[in-house]
Amino acid sequence: MADGAIMTRLQELAGFPIVAGTLNVRRPRPLERDSSWRYVSAAEISPDWEARSGQAGYFLAPVIIANRYRGLAFQAEEPGYPPDQVEIFSEVHLRSALGLTDGDPVDVSVRRESSSRPE
Repeated sequence: MADGAIMTRLQELAGFPIVAGTLNVRRPRPLERDSSWRYVSAAEISPDWEARSGQAGYFLAPVIIANRYRGLAFQAEEPGYPPDQVEIFSEVHLRSALGLTDGDPVDVSVRRESSSRPE
């Protein structure tokens, strides 16, 4: 995320300014993606992004964290990516804003594009 062009592209995908870094969330079971999730290839991030990151693309979904912060959840398409892990970009530094430490639970809801309310 030190690359300004990559940060700009991620903010375009999120639809809001994001802070550097992600929050890794482990779910009690593998994520089952529905139509709320969309796929973005690595080439849509940057022409050389797959070579730089080792990731072919990402499954993305808009989310609400702790019923108040906008976020963009993602799962990378790469060998060995944990199926129960979701990473989150947000408009705030979530660890600071929510006082989170490793292993703390956090409420994350997929936000439907046609609605601003979490579901």
